[in-house]
Amino acid sequence: MPTHLCSSSHLLLTSRHFGRFAAGLVLALASSAVAAAPPAEDRAAPVEVAPVRRVDLATGQSFVGTVYPARSSDVGSAVDGRIVALPVREGQAVEAGEPVAELLRGLLEIELAGSMAELDRRQQLLAELQAGSRPEELEQARADVARLEAGVEYTRSRFNRVERLVTRGTATTDELQDALAEVRQADAGLRRSRAALAMAEAGPRVEQIAQAAAAVAVQRAAVDRIEDQLKKHTIRSPFAGWVVERFTEKGEWVSRGGLVATVVELDQVEVEVQVPERLVSTLRRGMEVRLEFEAAPTTTWIGTINQVVPQADLLSRSFPVKVLLDNRVEDATPVLRGGMLARAWLPVGRVGQTLVVPKDAVVLGGPTPVVYTVQPSAGQPADGTTGTGIVEPVPVRLGAAVEGAVGVEGSLAVGTLVVTRGNERLRPGLSVRFPLPAEAAR
Repeated sequence: MPTHLCSSSHLLLTSRHFGRFAAGLVLALASSAVAAAPPAEDRAAPVEVAPVRRVDLATGQSFVGTVYPARSSDVGSAVDGRIVALPVREGQAVEAGEPVAELLRGLLEIELAGSMAELDRRQQLLAELQAGSRPEELEQARADVARLEAGVEYTRSRFNRVERLVTRGTATTDELQDALAEVRQADAGLRRSRAALAMAEAGPRVEQIAQAAAAVAVQRAAVDRIEDQLKKHTIRSPFAGWVVERFTEKGEWVSRGGLVATVVELDQVEVEVQVPERLVSTLRRGMEVRLEFEAAPTTTWIGTINQVVPQADLLSRSFPVKVLLDNRVEDATPVLRGGMLARAWLPVGRVGQTLVVPKDAVVLGGPTPVVYTVQPSAGQPADGTTGTGIVEPVPVRLGAAVEGAVGVEGSLAVGTLVVTRGNERLRPGLSVRFPLPAEAAR
């Protein structure tokens, strides 16, 4: 046989063996994969569900509203001064008490240092009076008394001697008068020394201590006044929020009462809606309101009526209704901002039986809102606390809100299970597992 024919036959035989080997390997891998695959229950996506309910609810009507900050403050200066620091910018978030601007304060700091030194001096004087006489001072006073007593004794002895000499005629009357003056002078010094000793033993008078205490209080008030002025030279944010406008710049002079910046609180927002007088009588504080925002179309927003203002606009005859709503902050930026347009579904109109689902069951962002319903699988787990099923999206039309739920219209029935958590990652026909809600577990 020619050499090239032998080589071709060998290659053909080798390729056949390799094909059989590869097919066997794929079959073995597939078998092992099937054997290692987890049960269907383990592959199901974990979710939470709740049943569709029917409640008495007004049909609801939409009104156009405007978003306002929950609080807005035009922060101004309480003193005159030149701005040396302006650490905030428009759009910046600030905490409560955070500095918005700093005014020049060098002269006040010098005055404060002098007032603090004077306060310390007066406090030391008061402490000295309150402590009373020191033992050394008392000993010194007693020694002065003893010295003067000895002096008095000496002058009297001398006076007696001169008096006898005058009687004998050996001393003059002038010498006698001089000796008498010395006795009187010594007596006066002794009395003064004894009085000083008594005062030292008794300590300072109550009036002196009171006067010193009053002087300390006056000086402390002066220090407090300067410290208060220094505090006013740092202008702080009154609450946590965002700076939306600045009215001055570094280096400018700001007068007392002059505006520095506007700070708004957006952790909560207030949506003001104008409601006609024929509908406003059914609205009460605390009622829930569903809101829609073009700037945040993928979120279900539910607020509460905070106030129904009892004064209508005289031209439109509509009453302002203020709805309070918790905002969301994403990437340090509030989702809802002042001036945005809102659409509020107020619970007005005819009351009737309406299907409702939890607000978290509604999935927005598509052409129409949907809820994912669960078709329970046959042969549920025996423990009676968990279930499995297949999800399918059901388009709905949303209505008013009540007790954390939203009225819906669509192909739903009372008791149908809808996904309330984990629905953002679902797709039609996906298997899910879930803890049974309390109603279903019973």
